[in-house]
Amino acid sequence: MIVVFLLGVLAVGALWEIFYRLWWAKDISVKLWFDTDAVYSGQETKLYEMIENRKRLPVPVLEVGFHTRKELDFIDVENTNISDYLYKRDVFAVLGRQKITREIPVKCTKRGKYTASDADITTYTLLYRKRYSKGIQTTAEIYVYPKMTDVSQIVTMCERMLGTQQCARRLYEDPFAFRTIREYTTDDSMKTINWKASAKTGMLMVNTFDSVQSQKVMIFLDVEDTGILKYEELVEESIALAASVIRKLLRQNTEVGFAYNGKNGEIFAPSNKKANCIVFERLLAEFDKEETESFERLIKKCFEQTFSKKPLAEDVLLLFITKNLDSALYNCISQYIVERQVLFTVPVYRGEKEAREHIIKDFAAKDAKNKGNICILVKEVER
Repeated sequence: MIVVFLLGVLAVGALWEIFYRLWWAKDISVKLWFDTDAVYSGQETKLYEMIENRKRLPVPVLEVGFHTRKELDFIDVENTNISDYLYKRDVFAVLGRQKITREIPVKCTKRGKYTASDADITTYTLLYRKRYSKGIQTTAEIYVYPKMTDVSQIVTMCERMLGTQQCARRLYEDPFAFRTIREYTTDDSMKTINWKASAKTGMLMVNTFDSVQSQKVMIFLDVEDTGILKYEELVEESIALAASVIRKLLRQNTEVGFAYNGKNGEIFAPSNKKANCIVFERLLAEFDKEETESFERLIKKCFEQTFSKKPLAEDVLLLFITKNLDSALYNCISQYIVERQVLFTVPVYRGEKEAREHIIKDFAAKDAKNKGNICILVKEVER
């Protein structure tokens, strides 16, 4: 009898393992998503992990894993391994027709585009004799935009330099700044006629608008760091400065253009479209420091190709953000900026400001053509 009982137990166990192997993964889904599509570097968000078992068969032990880039800082470090990537694995006991959702706090410490993907589920048979795994396609993406940094000094300088051109700037009528209605004159355009007002008064009437001044800034960002010694903090600060200036100026309805020497970087003409802010922030979030071209080459391409076909207006302020400003780069830029308002912003490590300012003033003083229209701002950065 005992032998028969034992054989029966073994038979039931073998049948259960066959059944479990065939059915454990059926109707199990794993979904990952972030609480938001984008955050700024240094901010926190949440990653949600949902496991759903839509069948009646329970899964007593279900191990769920996924990986992402290690720059995402999971506040809950339990069941987390870090090598080239960050791997997180959690164990659940999932009943039949049950849904489990976990909330994982995440601190986004570095700009970039992050993807949590390639989830896999693993289970074990009775007494952990066998192990079964299955991959599940799911993707959670988030943009970590460059950090928000203090650019009040840069913006103030821009406003001051733009203000020096008030008299020279062309005034134009803003079609959204309605002022009043008056009688038509032969100098008025037909498209300004207000036909409803004309019908009421029995004579041609036209709309008039307030004149406003155009404020335009073209930003050139240098992200090149190809020397033997790497200055990653200065590159990241340059990116943060550009992104913060763009946000600030677009909120002030200033037209902003942008160009940088990342590989295949597009050149954007000045525009005050608010949607451009997201375009620029995502562009900078995705930038890979290994993919850069010479800043001098970018400047030549902009002025000799792009701007020769579609010239920049004379009242556009040129803002150059570069840690690499030396006499060669300055001379390259100076040949294209005669009589334009120009602001150089140069990030340096704390303690190096005075020495760098002295070097820059030496070669800038030799530029007779551009004296009076160029300002240079050296900004200190913590190591």
